[in-house]
Amino acid sequence: MQNVDEEPEQIQTHGRRVQGVSCTAPDMAGTSEVRYNVTASDSDNVTTWVIPGADAYSFGTGTSSTFAAQEPRTMIYKGQFFPSKKDLKRLVSHFSMRQNFEWKVKRSNKTTLHLVCIIDECTWKLRAVRRDEGTYFQVRSFVNEHSCPLEEIHRRHRQASAVIIGEVVAPRLQQHDGRLMRPKDIIADMKTIYGIQIMYSKAHDALQYALSLSYGTHEETFQLLPSFAYILEQQNPGTITDLQCADDGKFLYFFMSLWSSIRGFRRCMRPVIAVDGTHLKGRFGGTMFVATAQDGNEQVYPIAFGYGDSENNDSWEWFLECLRGALGHIDDLVFISDRHASIEAGISKVFPYATHTICCWHFGENMKKRFHRKDVADIMDSAARSYSEIQYDRHMEELRKLHKGAYDYAIDAGPHKWSRVHCPQRRYRLMTTNVAECINSCLKFARQLPLMTLAEFIRNMLQKWFHDRHTAAQSIRHRLTDAAHGVIQKRVEKCNYMTVNAVDWNIFSVKHKGKQWTVNLARKTCTCNKFQMDFLPCSHALAAARERNLDFTSLCADYYKRETLIDAYSVPIMPVGHPSSWVVPSDIAARVVLNPKAKRQSGCPMEGRHVSSSERTTT
Repeated sequence: MQNVDEEPEQIQTHGRRVQGVSCTAPDMAGTSEVRYNVTASDSDNVTTWVIPGADAYSFGTGTSSTFAAQEPRTMIYKGQFFPSKKDLKRLVSHFSMRQNFEWKVKRSNKTTLHLVCIIDECTWKLRAVRRDEGTYFQVRSFVNEHSCPLEEIHRRHRQASAVIIGEVVAPRLQQHDGRLMRPKDIIADMKTIYGIQIMYSKAHDALQYALSLSYGTHEETFQLLPSFAYILEQQNPGTITDLQCADDGKFLYFFMSLWSSIRGFRRCMRPVIAVDGTHLKGRFGGTMFVATAQDGNEQVYPIAFGYGDSENNDSWEWFLECLRGALGHIDDLVFISDRHASIEAGISKVFPYATHTICCWHFGENMKKRFHRKDVADIMDSAARSYSEIQYDRHMEELRKLHKGAYDYAIDAGPHKWSRVHCPQRRYRLMTTNVAECINSCLKFARQLPLMTLAEFIRNMLQKWFHDRHTAAQSIRHRLTDAAHGVIQKRVEKCNYMTVNAVDWNIFSVKHKGKQWTVNLARKTCTCNKFQMDFLPCSHALAAARERNLDFTSLCADYYKRETLIDAYSVPIMPVGHPSSWVVPSDIAARVVLNPKAKRQSGCPMEGRHVSSSERTTT
């Protein structure tokens, strides 16, 4: 490692010249600090605003499978230069971890650093002095030979501090499977790579330090939120963001809905939105609100994200108001959620014209826990998914005979909330909040990141989804999406065994196994109700269409067609760039956003979902 006196370099950021001075010696990973002094601009209202240390933040991490590819360089030799005494001690700590020995400080002052092996009889030693020209320390003598007794080697590993371990694991926080490292992963890797056994508490502290190195601290990223929202809107015109703070400047809420999602939902999606809330696991806790739809290929289609202190009436009302502002008026709109009272209150107030329904899976799970019987939940689920009144009545009568209490519980909850056939509006094939739960699952490990970094993580995830799905949609060879094509294909196999009798040119009587249905191809209806409820032809309609040699695709709604799927993902999501390159108006850059009032409770964060009061079981 050599010392190089660097001249100030000119860094170009968005057409503006910025003077940068680096105080980093070559090959010293993690010791750089670049300070930017912005020159005068043609506009008094625009400045390059960089929070101190923002150039050290990273929106993406490596995924190397071993430490060897990313640990700091641990070669030490006589004559080597270091920017400071701290940097020298840090590298020696990494070196000792790799070589399985411990050292102690024999002498340390402003001009000298003398290190020796922790075993007094050992010959290993290192001596460095500060150069007169500046703060650099140079290795003057280095004896890299040990004479330690075997029983004294590798005892406590005092140099394996949380800070040193954090620096080692920071470049590989994100694993190959997409999740973030956990303390137990750090424990296992330190044992495998270095042969060092560390406590869980030290691994936890190391993880928190590594997160702050890669993504910034929670406190610092709150201050970056106004600039992040501004750049996000500039890079993706039409995007809606909302940042709310209390009178004292403390963070309250943040909302984000990308224009690509807004446009795609309004043009290409069935008007059914699943909303859900999930807890954040960072230092300040809080709740993430999610609004999602499902595309014609049965894929999750995220619409909006929000962040607040908790799931309560005020937070849900704020999130839904932001969602209404982003989407505008949607005809025949249906919401699906769990039975959280704040969600129902917010929807009735903000979307009075929409229909609120509940997830039949959650409803079934509540029945299972309340009555300690799986069979009643299965019967209720069959009733909820019924397409006709006859099927629904048959299942409910079976439930009443089996368990009167469960029957009364289902009736009291309101069949119009959980039953497909009693829903005032069309639910299509969406009966659960699974699409929202999938988003929460994708962000399970990212939810411990600082808020702005989590928002960027989501933006980057959606960027990849939109690109990959647009490419995949263009490669579909048939006129329907793959999911819709598969459904139609299965139904076509059933219609081969049906008898079709024409009533007139558009109306047909279809018989099979002693049952009879009436199909109207002009109105796209069938007495089984699947045709008009799903906007996909049922097997009876397909049998009638075959009788008239009609193209099956013409009976499907546009939601399920290949062209619609391509259009849904046709607008790419643009990146926001690195915080150190953002150019924002000075009034936005100067906005103060302080830490929220509430902090995460002590102890391990819960892994499951929050259960509302209306869902809690009774004994």
